[in-house]
Amino acid sequence: MDKKIYPLILLNLFINSIVMGMFAYDKYRENEIGYSITFTILCVFFVYFTIYGLMRNSKIDRTKQ
Repeated sequence: MDKKIYPLILLNLFINSIVMGMFAYDKYRENEIGYSITFTILCVFFVYFTIYGLMRNSKIDRTKQ
């Protein structure tokens, strides 16, 4: 029983990844390396989850046809 991930949730994940990347850059400029690494890891995870959600939704669409 596969359910699609709603597109607004995927859009929210993508926007959050951009924001985390901006936070990482801001903290790097302020020489707060620990925060910078944390926000960079969060940015990568959110991008990964967005790509995974898009691939999963397209797979569900293809199997329903």
